[in-house]
This record gives sequence, structure tokens and C-alpha cells, in this order.
Amino acid sequence: MLTPQQLDELRASLFAGHYNLLLGSGASLDSTDKVHKPLMGATELTTTLCTIKSAKPGTTLSRVSSLLTPEEITKHLTDRYSGCHPGDTVKKVTNFVWKTAFTFNIDDSLESAYEKTLKPKQAIEPLNYDSAYETPSNRSRLPIVHLHGFVREPEKGYVFSVPEYGRVTRGLNPWMHVLSELLSSEPFIISGTSLNESDLEFYLSGRSETSPRKNRGPSILVEPFPDAVTENDCHRHSLILVKSTLKEFLVWLVENLGNPPTVAQLVVPPVENIFSPSPPAVEQVAFFSAFQLVRPVSPNPEGTPSPFLYGQPPKWSDLESALDVPTKQDLILGTKSRLHLESKTTEKTVLCLLADPGTGKTTCLRRVAYDLAREGKIVFLLTSRAALEIEAIVSCLALISRPFAIVIDAIADQTSFVRSILTNPKIIKPFVIICADRKYRRDHIDRLLGDLSIEYIDIEDWPQAEILRLIEKYRMNGLLGEPDAIRHPEKFGRSLLGEPVAICTCRILNNFKPLETIIKSLWNDATESERRSYAIAAVAEHCYAGGLYYPILEAAQHNSGLRNQITYDCPLPLAFSEDDDYILPFHALIADRTLLLLSRERENILFEVFVNLADALAPYVNRRTIIDQTPESRLAGRLFHADRVVRPLLGELSEQFYKKTQDRWQWNSRYWEQRALLTQTIAIDTAVQYARHAVAIEAHPFPWTTLATILIRKLEGSPGQRDSLFTEAIDLLNEVFKFEERRNWRPTPHPYSVLVHAVTIFLDQNGKLSPKREDWIIQQINKTNELFPRDTAILSGGASILERLKKAKC
Repeated sequence: MLTPQQLDELRASLFAGHYNLLLGSGASLDSTDKVHKPLMGATELTTTLCTIKSAKPGTTLSRVSSLLTPEEITKHLTDRYSGCHPGDTVKKVTNFVWKTAFTFNIDDSLESAYEKTLKPKQAIEPLNYDSAYETPSNRSRLPIVHLHGFVREPEKGYVFSVPEYGRVTRGLNPWMHVLSELLSSEPFIISGTSLNESDLEFYLSGRSETSPRKNRGPSILVEPFPDAVTENDCHRHSLILVKSTLKEFLVWLVENLGNPPTVAQLVVPPVENIFSPSPPAVEQVAFFSAFQLVRPVSPNPEGTPSPFLYGQPPKWSDLESALDVPTKQDLILGTKSRLHLESKTTEKTVLCLLADPGTGKTTCLRRVAYDLAREGKIVFLLTSRAALEIEAIVSCLALISRPFAIVIDAIADQTSFVRSILTNPKIIKPFVIICADRKYRRDHIDRLLGDLSIEYIDIEDWPQAEILRLIEKYRMNGLLGEPDAIRHPEKFGRSLLGEPVAICTCRILNNFKPLETIIKSLWNDATESERRSYAIAAVAEHCYAGGLYYPILEAAQHNSGLRNQITYDCPLPLAFSEDDDYILPFHALIADRTLLLLSRERENILFEVFVNLADALAPYVNRRTIIDQTPESRLAGRLFHADRVVRPLLGELSEQFYKKTQDRWQWNSRYWEQRALLTQTIAIDTAVQYARHAVAIEAHPFPWTTLATILIRKLEGSPGQRDSLFTEAIDLLNEVFKFEERRNWRPTPHPYSVLVHAVTIFLDQNGKLSPKREDWIIQQINKTNELFPRDTAILSGGASILERLKKAKC
């Protein structure tokens, strides 16, 4: 059925759980209904309905189904396709681990197959066509998306064409967009449907010979009776045609590949002497879906330059091969980590590297982690981008048999998780969290973790000796192109003093030219499509260190050469992250500097990049994904951040960016919060209305705090409205504090900072506090000493207020 090469490529992805399913009615034909009658396929159902409604033969299912009365819908659709007994085809489907299953079928035969299997490989989650987009926390959960409706949710109705989706959902249908984007690049097995349906043609419209990913298996159409048109369509959409039924194909795969692994076999590594006793399998799956156990590996094969030398984060084999340069920070961080792990106390602490981009934080973290693992210590690297299953993770950490280390890059994105495990009494073994982040994020980290045991370590500039060792590494690997640098490395080493190591490596690879010259040259040498794809990935990485999901990059910028851009042998290279799902610029610092160049010289291109990225993200973000803190939601939250991202990069085009993206993002309270914060400097009354609109969308501490902030901003220029503006702002902050207390949340510093600023402005304008309000304010300020002992701005501002109130009583 497949060539040996195709079979090898399929096996790698299929047995890793990377394949998606797309099923039509043919996959259910050997299943039966509740009275054991065979299920009708789409063609037979259409004929039956045409007879019932006296419609002409050949009338489409979408047209004839629209004629059915509610009673007929119940009789001929809901009742006929409910309570199915699964046939052999859908039973065979349950033998494999799938990423997502999409089905055009309204029946529940696939669900029944999983429900009636004694030990299914995955737990299913049926989703209807109008369900909000979501991503499973790990591969043990399988979303089954019913694109035409589902008999277990008959009240939502059934839809049988793309136009009907639009009419029924009245707006953006996330699963329509997600499926079309996944089909363009991700591996699929399509079966039970021909390629001539109008909606399938819509979904496949973005798939071409060049769109599928190189690092995934081929997509396959399983069709027992193809014709010449089917064969041509398969060629056009880069699908491999397998002339077989799905049941026969799945049986053939098992015969030729062996039994597929379980999720636990895919995810959980050998864990001898790690846990005592061993946690339940389901908890281990959740844990190792989030963490990688760091273990010694073999060195790199000789003669092949590692991507690490071109700017990628090091793999464990790079560290085993000693491709990195030992630094002072490696020694400091490693020594401190060992002291904590080998101490006799039960201390839990955080060691945090802080530095600017490109200074070697990630390499330092990984070097320390790898050295500890080689010494036999238990080390876990946090790799998950999905929502963390805290209870399962805590259960596993509580059973670890001896002290351990957890390594986290970009800790500012994981402060709530870090706090939860540092303060959990179930975890009794001492552990150290070894982490890193950008220097400007220290305030955020300190405010949320500063009352716990945390120590910050700065990365210093590399001295001459380490720079010379770096140059020597490139000479030994045949990557030093400047002849004089081989003969006089000291001279060229001096020219790199004071530069971050990422800039040093970039300049070494480009004959020591100035960085700005290198960046302009790379930009000019790239094609227009490469530039746009690179800029989109650069903006995404600037906002969220985890990168951008590959199908979203495809949707944001059509680039027929994208597959070839994912290599370090092109002007503006991109790279897959370690999980092979997310895309990052190959060289993070070059990407950052490219954004600065675009913001100065090509702001129109950067504006289009922002808009395209926001539009492509929209189907993947909703209230559920925001709560789950998915990568796409985190990225979107930062993308719209007025002060940190939008205004610094887009400048005068910032307001236009919010206007251009309003249609797809106006449901989102954060969108209006950030638009309000941007607008407050030019139109304060409009900003107040935007902030009120955010509160109207979502009654939550974030929009309440934003509205209070902007009301106080208005108060600064409107002393005539002093009392009303101040009262409203304070009432909002009171709601924030009560909300956090009801939910048992750890108080956040921003509302208290707004409170201190509000009271200061009010007193400056000679406002008079009622005794009750004054007591409340004093009470809140006194809390800050305990809640935020390291936040000097809040503490000094609060102390000043208390002093003023004391003097006023004298």
C-alpha cells in the first residue's frame, strides 16, 4: 500500500501521536444504529430525504435537509444516528494515538468505540462544530470534532455545508479555520469521504505540494474506489492515495509496523529509582507531558556542524560534545544548585539568572542541568506549552525519592506554577528551581515570588579569555571565515568585548562585520515571502518565548518556500522548537534586532505583520484557552500589550493596529483594556469608555484595575471631577480586593500600586477622606508591607500617604 520510505516516514509520526484523522460517512458504514440496522452513508441518507420531501434526485444533502421539520429531524437524523454500536472500522481507530479526530458524521459510533473499549489508548472529548477551540493538556485526551453537528447535542442543530456554518455561528467558527490550517501542513489520514464535497474542497484549498511540513509523515487519502478525478486531486493536494478501506489499511499498518504504543509508552521514560512508590500511570503521563527527565546522552556524530554553533539553543548532545564555552556563571549557578541539593535541610529555593537577550542564559541553564544529571542527580526540564495539570504534577513531585532540580526557561510565564509547588506541603524533599528570564522582567518575578526563597544571579560580560575560547571553537569546527582571525585571534577578540555572546557568534560567522550591517544584508538577500514569515516569527518570539505554532505561521503568511526556510542555510532562517510543533527565528537576537530595524525603517511592513499575526491567532484564542494559559493565548495577550509591545514597535501606527483587528478581537476584554491604555494619552474620555466596555465584557480584577487606572489618569487633569472619579476608582479597587479574597488568590501588586497613586493624587488636590474610607485605605496600605516586602515603589508611596494622613490629624 505504501513504499518502504513512505512507511518509515509514516511510522515515525504515527507512533509519536502526530497524526490527525478526518472521517466521512464511509468510516461508519459497518457500524449499526441502536436497533442494529446498518448506518446510512451520506449518499443513501440524501436519497432517503429526497424521497421523504419529494425533492428531485441529485438535490444536495445541505439543501434537502433544510426542508425537514423539527419532528423529521428528530426521527431521521437524531434518533437514527444515536446510540450506535461501533463497527470494526471505528474499533480499529482506537488502537492508535491520534492528535485530533475531525468527522463529518453526526453519529456517535466513534465515541461508542472508545467507550466500549476496555482500556482505550485515549480518553475522548467530543466537540461540536460550534464548540470553542481548545487544546488537550496531553496526548491522553483525544478531541473528536463533529463538523456537521452531533446527535448527542441535537439542540445545536445539524449543518451540512460551509455557508451554513457561517449562518449558524454568525461569525468566526474556530474549527473551520483550525481544520483548514492543519490540513495545509499537518499529517492527516482522510477516509470515508471523497474529495468532491464542497466543504472538503474548502478545507483542502490551502494545501499544496509545498505546504506540508518536512518533519512529519505524509498525509493519506484512504479510498477503496478512486477514479481519475480523485487521483488528480490527491496529486494537487500532495496526498498519498491508498486504494483500500480504512479498516483494511489500519490492519495492514499493524501487520507491517507492529502494535502502536500507548500514550504512557510515548511519554513516560524509564523511571527506576526516581519515585517511591511509583505514581499512577495517568499521573506520570500528565507529569512527563510537562517535564523532560534530563539524562546523559551520546555526543554528536563527528563531522556534522551542530545548529548550536549557528545560534540555536544547545541540545544535550551538544553539551556532551563540549561545544559550549565554560563560563563563570556556569560555575556559580552549578555550585549554588549543588549546595541546595546536598544540604540536610528541606529547603525549597529558586535560583534565577537574569540578563538581556543573547547573553547565554539558556546555554548556562542547560549546562548546569546536564552536569547535575551526569552526576546522578534528578533533574527535570519544563517543556510543556499546554496548561499544567498541577494536581498530578504535585502528586508526582511528592513521591520523588531524593532531592531534585527543576529547570525553567522564561520563568515569568510560570510564576503561578512555581509558587504552587514551592508552597505545597505535600512536596517534602528539598528541591531547587533553576531558572532564567530577561532582566526587565525581574519586577514581575519579584512581586509574585519575592516573599519566597529566591536568589538572583546576573550574567556578566564575557572576558577576553572566554571570547578567545569561543573563536577557537569556531576555528576547530571549520566555521571561521576571516583569515586574519585565524592568525590573530586576540585582535578580533578585542573587537567583540562587551558584546552579548549571541552577537559574538553572529559576527564570527559573518567575518566580524558590524551587527547592523549583517542584519541589513540578510534582510536584503531574502525573498519577500521569507522576510514576512521571518518577521511574523520574530514578533511572536518577542511576545512569547515559546514561539509560534506552525499552522498559524502558515495562515499568517503564505510562503511556498517556508519548508526550505527552516534551515540555517538561508539568509533569514527559522527553526522548529524541540517539540517540533512551534517555530522560532533561528537566531533570537538577530530577530530582536530585525524588529528594531523594521520599526525604524519599514514600519508599514511591521504593521502588516502585526495585523496578519493577530488575525491568524484569532481562531485559537477564547476564554477557555485564556484560562488555560495556552501558548496562543499568552502570545495574543502580549501582542496587544500597548506599553510593552505595540507602542514601542508600531509607534504612530499603534491605534491603526487596534482598529484593523477590532472585528476579530472585540469580544476580548484585554483588547479593550490595552486599547484604552494606548488611547489615554490622546483622548482620555474615549479611553475611559474603552475601559468601561472591557468591564462590561468581563467583570474581573484585570479590567476593573485598568478602568481604575484610567479614571485616576483623568483625575490628574480634571480636578473639578475629583470626588466622583476618585470614589469610582476606589470602589473598583475594593471589588478587586474582595474578588481576590473570595477566590483565595494571592493578591497582585498592580491594584495596590493604583490605590497608592490614586490616594496621592486625591490628597494633592486637597481631597477629604471620610473616616470610614480613610480607615479602609490605611488597612490596605498596611497589608502591602507583608504582601510586597520588596516592592519599594508601593512601600514608599504607602508610607508617604500614612505620614500625610497622620499630619492632617495633628
